[in-house]
Amino acid sequence: MNGSDADGGSGGGGATDSRADERPSAGGDAPRVGEPIVESAVSEAAASAPADATLQGLDRASRRDRISSVLVAVGPGPHSGATVDVARGIADATDAWLELFHVVPTDAALADAPAGADGSDAVADASGGGRGERDAYAATGEGLLDAARDRLGEFDRVDRWLVEDRSAAGAIVEQSPYYDLVVVGAPTTGTVGRFVFGSTTDTVVDDAEVPVVVVEADGETALDVA
Repeated sequence: MNGSDADGGSGGGGATDSRADERPSAGGDAPRVGEPIVESAVSEAAASAPADATLQGLDRASRRDRISSVLVAVGPGPHSGATVDVARGIADATDAWLELFHVVPTDAALADAPAGADGSDAVADASGGGRGERDAYAATGEGLLDAARDRLGEFDRVDRWLVEDRSAAGAIVEQSPYYDLVVVGAPTTGTVGRFVFGSTTDTVVDDAEVPVVVVEADGETALDVA
């Protein structure tokens, strides 16, 4: 599953993949069965990264003694690097597998985007190719996924997924049941940032079927996209 996929989603979500259930078991010493680890793993990860990490929806955890897979929402903005750092810290503490996940807007999402305050097409300006073209968004997404993977260094329990969907929040929420935890960055600004992390963060916290960790960087930690 290494590499990127693109699902032509529409409506609330176009991603319908349960690949997280196919993960191989991670090596190393796993935490003892029955010992609650979710809260402690998040706390330890936040302490080792330049960030604050808030755990939401702990009552949604099917098991508090295991985190085997983590969905990491990768986007632009000042919290993006810290989001990856915290996700790795959680994975290191629990032997979990990470899925780096970025959402590209569909044509329908671009068509529905509001114009800029001066009457210009804000999405066209951001994409560089007009409402009907997603090439620039896809290139940005691939760059962000590359940067996130590079930031993980030698960590090897990781996959990446570029998915096309009308709603970033819808794609993340739809995939959430297939993971034990979702990690997202705190809300940010900018056209691409709003699509990935604007109201998306609140929606994911409210609607995801598993616990959600919201990461806010202590300073600038934006991913370095070449």
